[in-house]
Amino acid sequence: MRILITGATTSLAQILAATLRDTHQVRLTDHDALSTDLAFVESELGHDESTDSLVKDIDAIVHQAYVPRPGEDETTWLDRNSRCIYNLLLAASEAAVEHFVLLSTLDLFAPYDADMAVSETWKPLPSCEPTNLGAHLAEFTASEFSHSHALQVTIARLGHLAREAETGQEPYDPIWLDERDAAQAVGQILEKGAALRASRYSVVHIQSDSARARFTIGKAKSLLGFSPQYNFEINP
Repeated sequence: MRILITGATTSLAQILAATLRDTHQVRLTDHDALSTDLAFVESELGHDESTDSLVKDIDAIVHQAYVPRPGEDETTWLDRNSRCIYNLLLAASEAAVEHFVLLSTLDLFAPYDADMAVSETWKPLPSCEPTNLGAHLAEFTASEFSHSHALQVTIARLGHLAREAETGQEPYDPIWLDERDAAQAVGQILEKGAALRASRYSVVHIQSDSARARFTIGKAKSLLGFSPQYNFEINP
């Protein structure tokens, strides 16, 4: 499979690329430069031929809802989660990309009471906080494209990314997700693409599997075979 991964300079993208490169053709992109031995294209995801060229001959795209980087203001960040994802989705649909995987966040459900068994069928409750609102805008845009264009979209709402070995004795976060488990889930979503096509638009929640975890991951387990390996059991 020929896979394009955006946000290539992020830690998650690096782990995804390392996980997928042995069995797939991986192309990376980011608006910041990156030194890598994989195919890399620096791109602003504009509404132009460069974005069309970026997605040419690609089978699947893994796109991260954009997280602000040091020195960026809210306008830039929101622009990347609205205009830029629109440009990427449009180019993908015109290039007949088969599958668009959007990595979003479980923080969209933070306002619900902690004792509620929130699942993928629940309505997100976004706030005006930029990170939260941006993810919601990205999800909404991707959803609209799945219904108006011949493009399969899967939303993977991720927990708070961390490394189990690096959390030490930090207080337990019920939405933690080890980056390596996130990479496992994304790989399974890509491999299970055909099974997900029963619905052109699908959503799956991905986080650790601790007994203290905030959200249920039953759908990810049954549909993808997701089995988190890092569950932060030692954290107080």
